[in-house]
Amino acid sequence: ITGLTILMLFAASASASILLDRVVAVVDRDVITWSELYKTMEFELADKLAGLSPKEKKKRLKMYEKDFLEMLIDTKIQLNEAKRLNIGVSDKDLTSAINRIQLKYGLSKKEFLEALQKEGFTLQEYKKKVAEQIILSKLVNLEIRSKIIVTEGEIEEYIKTNGDSIDLSEGYRLRHIFFPAGTDEEKADARRKATKVMKLLDSGESFESVVRKFSEGSDASEGGDLGFIKKPDLAPEFLKVIEGLKVGEYSKPFWSGKGFHIIMLEGKSLPGSEASLKKKVRRILIQEKLKKSLKNYLRSLRSKVFIEVKL
Repeated sequence: ITGLTILMLFAASASASILLDRVVAVVDRDVITWSELYKTMEFELADKLAGLSPKEKKKRLKMYEKDFLEMLIDTKIQLNEAKRLNIGVSDKDLTSAINRIQLKYGLSKKEFLEALQKEGFTLQEYKKKVAEQIILSKLVNLEIRSKIIVTEGEIEEYIKTNGDSIDLSEGYRLRHIFFPAGTDEEKADARRKATKVMKLLDSGESFESVVRKFSEGSDASEGGDLGFIKKPDLAPEFLKVIEGLKVGEYSKPFWSGKGFHIIMLEGKSLPGSEASLKKKVRRILIQEKLKKSLKNYLRSLRSKVFIEVKL
């Protein structure tokens, strides 16, 4: 699944579309337009197009036309298949995904909306594309990822052949409780909330339960799960706190510049350990099999639909 599903066509008036646009591909009853294709390319290739003259930009985009059109066709086909299988996305999951994006880039809601406007689309249009990406991810999980099996024999064989080239950076599996704050007033309020939940944790209430009830982070519905994070990828203020914890322990509230956090260390991966090596290899093999299976899956889906390229 690629990031191209995030941005597609934002049509002007209907009459302008008819006059200026044209169909570049037909996928069953759906069409892909020239403006949809170019809007996608301009978004995905923004870094490569920066600073180019209009003539150079046009030439560069022309180079990528066919590849991006094929990806858009694959996206259309997968969305249609997901619809057939009744795969959807709840408002709760969509809101959580949008919140995670805001948190990732450290944007307030106002800043986020301004960023969307600058890119040329509304919140509703953006939500639609994020929803599509979630649906595609669910489709892949259901039809492909859930059926992938990696055996111990495959792991051992991979280690034997590629063991010396595997990156085994130290890392941590984390959960957190988060109270965002910007102004001094919000900071004081966030500190009070963090102090309150610390009392609950100290009294024996489970970390995950407290997260779901009180955390204001976008991942609260997932129990504050931050997943596995490599040591070099952690901000200094987080690393300082985490290195003082044992597995299963949680920190005191600390300030990150964006709010107050309480971190729980769920697990630790040490460089060079056999368990870490096997986990790493298992992930590598799953990704390799996923890539191959996805290619075969898309080929199968394509064989069942009418596709006409007009580019």
